[in-house]
Amino acid sequence: MFWLHGEDLPAGVGNERFCAMHLVYIAFFFAASIAYVLIYRRLDARRQKAADRITGALVFFFGFCEYFITFLVGRFTLYTLPIHVCSLMYVLVPLHALTNHVRSGSFLSKLHAFLGAVIFHPGILAAWAALLFPDWLYYPFWNYLSICGFLSHGLVSVYGMSILVKNTEAPDRPALILRDFACSAAFLLCGMLIMYLFDRATGTNYWFMTGPGNDSPLMSFYEKGGYNAYLTAFIAAGCLVTALWYGLRCLILLRHRK
Repeated sequence: MFWLHGEDLPAGVGNERFCAMHLVYIAFFFAASIAYVLIYRRLDARRQKAADRITGALVFFFGFCEYFITFLVGRFTLYTLPIHVCSLMYVLVPLHALTNHVRSGSFLSKLHAFLGAVIFHPGILAAWAALLFPDWLYYPFWNYLSICGFLSHGLVSVYGMSILVKNTEAPDRPALILRDFACSAAFLLCGMLIMYLFDRATGTNYWFMTGPGNDSPLMSFYEKGGYNAYLTAFIAAGCLVTALWYGLRCLILLRHRK
């Protein structure tokens, strides 16, 4: 059962959303994200750098395992490419970790800042959307896709907390928030347009631009109102969550104003 993929699975081996094991994963990574903040803020720069690289390497490892095993079992296709937002985090997170503590003003420092903005939003939000409404619940929990899915997404959230800790030490926090919002908005708008065109051309559904994913809470909009209703709800939900996320970030950062 560990190696089976997609249509190879027998019927009835999946799980319900918010079943006991699903709730364990959610509670664990929520607690781990909070604990990481408390621990990370007490580390010196050298140990923070080490923590970044270890956590970034783990994100890459579990993300790589997910796709490499899919390739080994012969199920890597046009429909399993690593180009979802969360899948991109498997590369962007370790790259962000590797460009930490570089010379200020250099190209790598600017790249690091851009990656940090994208990881914090939409990376963490996409990771938690996947943790709360995983489209792999029809796999048993001991399947490699389920294990790698939970661990890789959860570790993206854990890693993202280091960005919040560093933001509280920034000298001009309002400017930082505006800069990060502009970076993440540019990333999202460009990515959504590219993925919409790619999905239409290939019949895929990356970034869920042509319909909701399995077990998505937006499925009811799609079933009742079609694609236009779904897209409207998708954009509205994204804007609402973004406003709440940035509002929380503003409260945290401005509260730590020196």
